[in-house]
Amino acid sequence: MHALFIALLLSAGPDAAPAADAAPVADAAPVADAAPVADAAPVADAAPVADAAPVADAAPVADAAPVADAAPVANPLPVFAIARVRTQDPVVALTFDACATLKQDNGFDREVFDILKREHIPVTVFPTGRWIETHPAEAKELAAETWIEFGNHSYSHARMTRIPRRKARAQIARTEEIVAGLGRKSVAFRPPAGAWNRSVVRLAARQHLPTVEWDVISGDAGGHLSAKKIVATVLSAAKAGSIVIFHINGRAPHTKEALPDIIRGLREQGLAFVTVSDLLQRPDAQPVSARPAPFGYRPLHGKKRGPKSLKGIADAHPSD
Repeated sequence: MHALFIALLLSAGPDAAPAADAAPVADAAPVADAAPVADAAPVADAAPVADAAPVADAAPVADAAPVADAAPVANPLPVFAIARVRTQDPVVALTFDACATLKQDNGFDREVFDILKREHIPVTVFPTGRWIETHPAEAKELAAETWIEFGNHSYSHARMTRIPRRKARAQIARTEEIVAGLGRKSVAFRPPAGAWNRSVVRLAARQHLPTVEWDVISGDAGGHLSAKKIVATVLSAAKAGSIVIFHINGRAPHTKEALPDIIRGLREQGLAFVTVSDLLQRPDAQPVSARPAPFGYRPLHGKKRGPKSLKGIADAHPSD
């Protein structure tokens, strides 16, 4: 009886007590292995926020904004020829034309150059392309000086308002190429004889050049005025923002005599010297239009005298 009872217990144990072996909690529970939270959740790997968001890489604001280089709206070129600049800064710009035509090579006033260099006077030189071609050594010497900047005075000193528009455009463009050959770029265009109209101004603007004339004429060209007269003319007319015209092409024999007294006199008046580009970039600069001159200005030494003649030009070189 006892043995029978034991046998019944042994035969029923494995089949009837599944608690330990058959409980599916540990092996079959899918919580740890099948839960997709860690592996399948796309939050970290598939979220496109960091990689696909175009905010940092594709935003064109910094690279494409043309504010600094190409925005003409904030500071457009004037639609007129500039005679001077209104400014509170006590500065004047001395400019020197270096004229040559197809018929006249002219020369180079070495003494004028030496005075400016000795006195540390920043200036703007306006050569014709023809002058650079006929004075290559002197042109390179000017280009090597950091206190000298270049302007464009046409190629052959042509009266820009009296030639076809196509030729006028070529006069400016050809000289720009020649100036570029010196490693420089012109800062402004000065029409020969001061002859300008809106068409000439627009042609210069196509080369990104303002048209710049003067409000103070020295009268030095041709040697018609004495050094004493040149000094008196400049010192009586110059003021803050003035642009003074001289010549450095060998046809103004009294400039070298007058220049030291002019420099001294302007300094005594409290005026300092700047280039044309510096003058135009004064914080309060307001360009003032030159008097309209479709045929150019009369020489200062011409028959008509008086205030109006002082606004003329003493550039007596014939146009090509």
